[in-house]
Amino acid sequence: MEVYKVYIHTEDDPHVSEMVVAASSKKEAESRALEHVKRSNPHKGYRTTEESKDLTKVLYAKKAGTNGCLVIHRVPLEVFKRVKGIA
Repeated sequence: MEVYKVYIHTEDDPHVSEMVVAASSKKEAESRALEHVKRSNPHKGYRTTEESKDLTKVLYAKKAGTNGCLVIHRVPLEVFKRVKGIA
């Protein structure tokens, strides 16, 4: 398995979703991302899960990270210390 970043968009949605997907191939990563549509919020919105899947397209997918590890964000240490209260 490798790590992929997959970008998807559902028609009429003002957002593009970025997903991190573990898969054996780019095609499998794209398929897994599409299968995830509405899974985390099945009752949100007016469309059924199937309607949302039908209206969702993969915009881009690429291998990401190395050795199964992917850096998502980098936060300045001082900001982290202040948020966590560890001066």
